[in-house]
Amino acid sequence: MSQDTINQRLIFLLNALGMKAGSFSRALGVSETTVRNYLDRNSKPSSDILEKIAYTFEQVNLTWLVTGRGEPLLTDVPTQTNISGKKSAVNVLGNNHGTATQNNYTVADCEKERDAYKAERDQARQQVEHLQAQLATKDALIASKEETIKVYQFTFKLPE
Repeated sequence: MSQDTINQRLIFLLNALGMKAGSFSRALGVSETTVRNYLDRNSKPSSDILEKIAYTFEQVNLTWLVTGRGEPLLTDVPTQTNISGKKSAVNVLGNNHGTATQNNYTVADCEKERDAYKAERDQARQQVEHLQAQLATKDALIASKEETIKVYQFTFKLPE
């Protein structure tokens, strides 16, 4: 497919990123109708939308998006992260044939990272259970101490 217009380049970009109009619009924080207007009705994106694309998808070459010159995606861009700071898989253009591949982040990598997070979660749960047990022991010791104090106060007739 030729990318003569910015609308055609946006369609190409969504395919290269492995996204649909809905997920692209949510990532940008705009309505899906807005994105559909760019993709289907040849509306031109505003500078605000281009700025959102630049901030949201740092790997996109804006010169290519606006003019059609250069490569669609930049190669030396840090891995994109989501709000929580965890890495997210990002599809990037792997060759000049217009096919999308994953760049250094595969499904297996995602599964390993997921398993690591599950292990951390399980360890944290065990620590919480251990701390709860320690708190219960502490509460029992305090109750015992208070009972012992009452017994001494009664035995030696000490003021309370």
